[in-house]
Amino acid sequence: MKRKQFLSLALAGAMAASCLAGCGGSAGSEAGSQTADSTAGAATTETATGEPVQASYPLADGDKTITVYMKDATSGAVSDWNNIKAFQAAEEKLGVNIEFIMPAVGSESDQFNLMIASGEYPDVILWDFRSSAMNLEQLVDAGVLLNMDELIRTYAPNYLKVLEGNETFRKEGTADSGEYMALYSFSDRAPVSSGPAIRADLLKEYGLEMPATVDDWTNVLTVMKENGHAYPLTTGQNRDGSVWFELLLSTYDTSNSWCLDPATGEVVYGPVTENFRSYLRQLNDWYNAGLIDPEFMANDGTAMNAKLTDGRSVAGNLMLSYHIANITNAAREPNPNFEFVGCPWPVLEEGEEPKLIFINGGQYYSGSQAAVTTACEDPVLATQVLDYFYSEEGNDLLCWGIEGESYTVNDDGTKQYTDNIMNNPDGKTPQEAILEYAIPLYNFSDVILNDSYVQMATTLPEQAAARDTWLDADLSRNMPKLTVASENQNDYSMIMNDITTYVQEMYIQFITGQADLDADWENYVNTVNGMGLETALGYEREAYELYQAR
Repeated sequence: MKRKQFLSLALAGAMAASCLAGCGGSAGSEAGSQTADSTAGAATTETATGEPVQASYPLADGDKTITVYMKDATSGAVSDWNNIKAFQAAEEKLGVNIEFIMPAVGSESDQFNLMIASGEYPDVILWDFRSSAMNLEQLVDAGVLLNMDELIRTYAPNYLKVLEGNETFRKEGTADSGEYMALYSFSDRAPVSSGPAIRADLLKEYGLEMPATVDDWTNVLTVMKENGHAYPLTTGQNRDGSVWFELLLSTYDTSNSWCLDPATGEVVYGPVTENFRSYLRQLNDWYNAGLIDPEFMANDGTAMNAKLTDGRSVAGNLMLSYHIANITNAAREPNPNFEFVGCPWPVLEEGEEPKLIFINGGQYYSGSQAAVTTACEDPVLATQVLDYFYSEEGNDLLCWGIEGESYTVNDDGTKQYTDNIMNNPDGKTPQEAILEYAIPLYNFSDVILNDSYVQMATTLPEQAAARDTWLDADLSRNMPKLTVASENQNDYSMIMNDITTYVQEMYIQFITGQADLDADWENYVNTVNGMGLETALGYEREAYELYQAR
C-alpha cells in the first residue's frame, strides 16, 4: 500500500483526484526492486552472471510478444508502427512480436499519467522520464518499473558497447547511484536542426555581406526594412507554446533556462543574469526600431511561414526542414531566386568564435529512455529485444531501412538512400517516403546516425550548408542533461513551472517595452527569487556535481 500512496501523491499535481482514487497495482507492483535473477520468465533459462551475455537469434519462435508504450514521434504520419519494414525485419530476426501502444497525439502526457495510475502496464515504456510527473527512480520506487541495472549489465552487450565508446553517452545513461536504470537513446552528433538564417538573394540584391556581429545584424535588418520588408526578424511559438529569439541567446553567453556562468563555471539560471538583461536590451532596441515582427508572441507555424514566404520577414532562427525547405519550395515557383542561407551564430565583436549553447543542455540527444516494467513476464527477453537495436544491424534497420529498397551501400562502405526515397514516384517527400522503411528522424531504442539524418533532413544544398555553418561553433559552454534527485523532483517541478510561466510573460513585456529593463528589472529578479529560485538552484547544482562525479 505504501507504493500506491507514493504513486498517488507524486501524480497529484498532474492528474485529477478521481483518476488517482482508482490507482491499483499491476501484476508486478510489489516487484520494484527485482533484478534479472528473479524476473526471468519461463522462456529464458539463463540467469544473471555479471558478465555480458551475447544473445543468439532468434530469441524465440514467434510465440512471444513484447508490448511497448511510447509517443508517436511522427504525429500520426505512420498509422501503425508495425507496418514499418524495419520493425518487420527485426521481428523476423528476433522471433519476437513487438506490439506498439501509443497515446493519441496531443494528449500524450494525460494518457501516460492515466496509464501509470491504472496499474496496468505494458512490458516496456519508452518515454522521456525527465519530463514526466515521476522520473525513472520514482517509478522504480513506486513499483512501476524495474531497476534495469543488472539486466543491462548482463543482457545488453550492444548497449554497453555504445556507452563504453562515448564518455558523454555513459554519463547521460548513468544514474547518480552509478546504476543503468534504462536504455537511453542518443545521437552520434550534436543535434543541430535550426539556427540563424536570412534571405541570401536579398543580401545580394542590396549589396550586403553575411552578418557576423550583432551590429552587422542591426545594419542588415535596417536595410531590409528600408527596402519594404515590414518586420525583417520574426519567430513563433514552440510546440509547448513558449516563444524565444534563440538567434541571440548564445551571443550573450546565456540561456532561457539553466546554464554555466562564463566567469565562474557555476550553474546559474540564465533569465535573471545580467547577460540575459543585455540580450533583452538588444531585442528591445530592435523591436523599438521596427525590426522585429510585432506579432512574434502569437505566431503559430503557419503564420510565421507565411511572413517568411511573402517577404514581410526575411530572417529568423529557422529549422532545416519545416522552415528552410518548406518555405523555399513554396516560394521558388513565383521567385526562382528565393534562397535562405544559414548564418554563423552572431558574436559581439568581430573575430570572436561563435558560440552555441543548447537550451535544454547536452550535446547529444537523449530524449527518451526505454524501461522494462514490473508487469513484464520475461524482462530478460524484453532487454535483449531492446539491445538488438543498438547492434550495428539493428541500428541500421532503424536509421536506413532495408538494403536494396530504401538504401544502398557504396564501395567505401557509406550508405545512401535510393531514388525510391529521395525522388519518390508517389510524390512523397523523403521524410514521408522513408517512414515505410525506417525512422531516421525519430528515436526509438537506438543511436540516431548523423549520416542518415542529414541525408533525410537536407534535401536542398543550402540546408546542408546551413547545418555545417551552425555546427562551426564553440560547444564547450554546454551543460549536460541533468536529473534532479528523486526526493526533490516534485518540489523542483512546482517551483520551476511557476518561474518558467512568469519569466515567459516578462520576457515578452521586456522586449515590447511593456516593462522597463531599468525600472522593472530589480523587481523582476526579486520576484523570481521569491518564487523559490534559490531552492531550485540548489537542486540543480547538486545534480550537476553528481553528474560530474559519475
